[in-house]
Formats: sequence, structure tokens, C-alpha cells
Amino acid sequence: MGISGSQHEKLSIALRDAFQTPQRFLQFVKFRFDKNLYDITIAEDLQELAFDLIREADSYGWIEELIIGARQSNPKNAKLFAFSQEFFSNPYIANSLPPELAKRGSLEKIIRAKNSFINVTQWREKLGAIEAQVCRVEVKQSSGRYRPLGTGFLIGADVAITNYHVIESVHKGNIAPEDIILRFDYKQLGDGITVNSGKEYELLLGDWLIDYSLYPPDEEKREPKENELDYAILRIDGEPGNQLVGERGSPKRGWIELPKNDYNFLADTPLFIVQHPQGTPLKLAFDTESIIGLNSNKTVVKYRTNTEPGSSGSPCFNIDWELVALHHSGDTLYENKTPQFNAGTPFSAIVSRLREQNKLANL
Repeated sequence: MGISGSQHEKLSIALRDAFQTPQRFLQFVKFRFDKNLYDITIAEDLQELAFDLIREADSYGWIEELIIGARQSNPKNAKLFAFSQEFFSNPYIANSLPPELAKRGSLEKIIRAKNSFINVTQWREKLGAIEAQVCRVEVKQSSGRYRPLGTGFLIGADVAITNYHVIESVHKGNIAPEDIILRFDYKQLGDGITVNSGKEYELLLGDWLIDYSLYPPDEEKREPKENELDYAILRIDGEPGNQLVGERGSPKRGWIELPKNDYNFLADTPLFIVQHPQGTPLKLAFDTESIIGLNSNKTVVKYRTNTEPGSSGSPCFNIDWELVALHHSGDTLYENKTPQFNAGTPFSAIVSRLREQNKLANL
């Protein structure tokens, strides 16, 4: 995919805004592409430097990798986010959507769907940060390959959360904790070419399970009780939340803050889910009229946003990127029936349980 003159100018502006110094450019090119920037250009002026770098990438067929790599090193940069949407014939976000949702509309429709204005720059920056905080939960196999189990995400520097049913086999001793991998930054271009295989972290052996809550027995076909929230909070070896997402000068990965207040799940309002459906690279699904409602004891919120196996443990957000629920399943209450909804645990229920057990301070 080549780059036009106007796109060259826009990308140059975005790169200069993101990296700002020749040293940052030098580190970025070495870290992401194992290339020496000064084999490409001898320019010190930022405008000339960016021009030469883009021309080199375009000439030798790695312009797409340049754009995605720059975004990975600067996930909160709004100019890079906006340019990547414009550049790819199917923008990154739209490409990440299941077909049913992609037909409903684009980011423009999401913004219109709410009865108030949102700050688009802040919205993009928040999504960029969240991308780095969601991981694929995997198990090592004897073949040396990895089998995806579900999705998880950081809620502390060294703390992740997923569904209990995702790591149940580990808790029961059928899988060794040292065989579990949390893979961050596993992303893909719209054409299906993987540009980042991700960063791996392991569980902290001997102290990996901070807290958990079971799910209702499948054979009972009922909704959860107050102590059946289907979550597991994991301690990670290392502190991915405090590590840089790229080369020196890039931001720290960070983590998703737990909500401090209950969320009012209004019917027919938007819900976003950042997930690894079928174990695939990171994707975003949304529905602008998603919320169906809460059950009677507020342990389940039902919604229409699409998910697939592998999405278990994904974070669910409102339109302002506030964490509101932990996705856990589709409609399993009735057999031989087309699924009517997907479902998750409201985070207010999880936070309340943690507070009752005096475990919030451990996160």
C-alpha cells in the first residue's frame, strides 16, 4: 500500500508530534525495526528526518509497519490514531469489528448515539491506552505452541483479572501455573498480517491467585447468586503496568482503574468490549443500543454487543471508556434456542465483594 503526497505530509506531522526529538526517532527505529536511523537519513531537523523516514518505509514496503509501530510506541497520540484510521482502506477500529457491527456504523455514529458531546481527542487517547492493558490468556502446550484460553486485563501494576472459568483448570491443578502466559500487545493489521506477536508475562508462582469467585453450576441453568461472579484476580511476575510499551520515552502501559461508583445500566445505551475473540489479535466490538438490563440481584448485566469463545474475561466499557462490567458468557440459560444476549458481571458487584473481604488494598 503506497502513500500519497498529502498522506506523507499528514504522517510527517503526526510522527513529529509523537516523537518530538531525533533521539526518540533513533530509539523507535532501532527498537521496532532493528534499523539504524542514520543509515536512512543524516538529517537532524525533525521535518527532514520524518520525511526521509517515511520515504524509506514507502520505498521498501514497510510503511504499514511504520504506522502501526508508531502507534504502538505512542498509543495515546491522537494524531497518529486519526492518521491510521484515514490511511488504511478499512480503518483499524472498523476492521476489528465483527461483520454485524461493522454494518451498523463507524466512530461517527458512536459519537452521535449519545445525547451529549464527547471529547474525541480524549476518547481516542483512552482507547489507545486500553489497547496496551488488555491481554490474551494462554497455556503452553507440549508442542511448544500456545493455546488461547480467554482474555484478561490489568487492574494494577502487577494484577490482572479474567473469568474464573478461564483459569479453573489451573486452580484445580490440571494445568500448572507456570504454563500460563499473559500476552499483551498481540495485534494485527486489517489485511491479516501480524505486526506484533506481543509481550509475554507469567504468573507469580506460589502467590498467583489473589481472589476468585465461582460461577453457577452449568446443570442448574440459573442466574448467579451474589457470591457467584465468575472472576479470578491474578498476580503477575513482574509489573507490566509499570513497564514502557515501547522504546525509551514511550509511555508506561498503565492499568484500567476500578470504578468507584455503581453504574446505571440504562437500556439501549452503548457498550464496548475490547477482546481476543477465538484467540485472535485484539479486537473491539460495540453496539450503540447494547444494554438490555440487570437481573434482580444485580449480578448479571445483559447486552447485545458481539463476543465469541475466547472473549471471556474481557473488559466492558461505556461510551466514555469507563469500566462497567467483566464479560463472561453468552445466553446459556436455554437449550436449542438462538442466543438472545451476551452477559457479564457488573464491576460494582466485584468491587463490593472485594471490599467486604478487605482485598481491595491487595490490588
